[in-house]
Amino acid sequence: MALTYTEIEQQKNTRILIFFLVVVLFYFLTALILTGLVKGFLIVYMDDLRGVSLSISGKELLITLLVAVAAAGIHIAHSVKNAMRYVESNLAAEPMDPKDRYHKRFVRIVEEVNVATGNKYNVKPVVIPTVALNAFSMADRGNHAIIGITEGLLSKLTRQQLQAVVAHEMAHIASGDSLQTTIGCALFGIYAAMAAAAKIGLRSGRHVRRSGKGMGAVLLLLMLIYLTLGVTQFFYRLMRFALSREREIRADAIAVRLTRDPISLSEALHKVASGWRGIGYIRRDLASLFIVNPAVDSRDEREGWWANLQSTHPPIRKRLKILARMAHVGVKEIEENVRREVERRDGVREMPGAEEEPLWMFSDETGSWQGPFTMSQTMVLGWLRPDTWVKRLEGEGLFQAKEESLLEPVFDSRAKAARVSDLDCPACNQKMVEEDYEGVSVKRCPFCQGMLVGWRMLPRIGVRTERGFDERIKKLAEYAERDHRAKSHGTKGRRISPLKCPKCGRDMQRGDYSGTYPVEVDRCVMCGMVWFEQDELETFQYMLETKGVVPEGWE
Repeated sequence: MALTYTEIEQQKNTRILIFFLVVVLFYFLTALILTGLVKGFLIVYMDDLRGVSLSISGKELLITLLVAVAAAGIHIAHSVKNAMRYVESNLAAEPMDPKDRYHKRFVRIVEEVNVATGNKYNVKPVVIPTVALNAFSMADRGNHAIIGITEGLLSKLTRQQLQAVVAHEMAHIASGDSLQTTIGCALFGIYAAMAAAAKIGLRSGRHVRRSGKGMGAVLLLLMLIYLTLGVTQFFYRLMRFALSREREIRADAIAVRLTRDPISLSEALHKVASGWRGIGYIRRDLASLFIVNPAVDSRDEREGWWANLQSTHPPIRKRLKILARMAHVGVKEIEENVRREVERRDGVREMPGAEEEPLWMFSDETGSWQGPFTMSQTMVLGWLRPDTWVKRLEGEGLFQAKEESLLEPVFDSRAKAARVSDLDCPACNQKMVEEDYEGVSVKRCPFCQGMLVGWRMLPRIGVRTERGFDERIKKLAEYAERDHRAKSHGTKGRRISPLKCPKCGRDMQRGDYSGTYPVEVDRCVMCGMVWFEQDELETFQYMLETKGVVPEGWE
């Protein structure tokens, strides 16, 4: 039976109270340990031991408890208030790009699912700029929430699969799971990360030469730090234990109820589980936020009370079996669906250049013939009008531009304030046009066919596989690989005159994208724009798909 909104709010308050009591216990035990260690230090190193006892009086216990309650109150109030901000910054989440087709689809789906759940939450969609495959949700004490997805997963899911994943994350938000997980990560996640780093430092410090009078004090201090951090990690594990693994199965069930589509959710989970989920880029202490554990951990595939203590995610195979039963199919059938989808997607990729584009000659205002021009080049011919005389390069007869049906998009786009960019091509100084390249807005010169792309847009293009590649692009990639060794002798990265960045006007640097991907590009180190000459972007993308090596900085 579904919980009412009031019952969910009561559960949220109960969870925060439980967190408060756990934090009080944490500070109380930490204070007792510190007090005992300090007293032991004084007994060992002080000559006058009067008034110093290892036992703790009732008054000291009361004071310690009051201090723990005050510290816990401040700690949890700060964490509840800033939990989402803390977690979002640690995930390096970014707002959606309104010009990116994939991002726009994600925003629409989040809005649709939010409406389906009663539109009670102010949900902000975000994206993590990594090629990993995962998704997450967060929520605060009010009605604000975040649903995020990695660029890698956004590029791999169909609309139905993406809708199922968003519904799963919305279920976490509506049930209060996201609030509990977000606060739990903010409360002890940062301390657990510090503990892990400190333990590494302590291990390396064991080789320090043990000599001198103060060595005992140093060892006692190290022991104090180690014990305190051990308590921190214990309470972090205790907090994770409060995050029931069953919440993921419950969210799966709610998502199916919202979408009526268990197969799409199971296919999405299979895709996430089969790829790199983000460990190394996503911190381990934030793993409980995600639809699947970023780390491939054998403990996730076990069951029982000990596995529940060690892991916050139920076995993927178990989740797939439950969803398969809902759809009355087998897990193998779901896996086969995903395999066929990938084959289908690869088989219907667009093959650039498969169709010859028509070329036109136009009579300008002086009566002189100009051209030939391609369709995209006509977009920036400011003097082209519907009554301009036209002839095809291969054809006979004259006619006016308004009589050529293929030129209708040119005038339609002008009527809609066509996407002619305000930036000039760095190579030929002509106006560039804004185009959609695998969902990303790029600027292309219709004359030299070069493309201007923001540095941060390249990971999106790299993980999307809409375009196909003809033999010419494959040959160019082979030539680039073959010539890489020759270029390394000092000829790369140089032009007689460097190109000027269209955005900031500074000199761009010419050179290979990287040693792994020897495609020459012009890069502006100031504003992050990258200029690809004709075919360079396609060659770079072909190399990405064939090598399968994630470029540095894309994790």
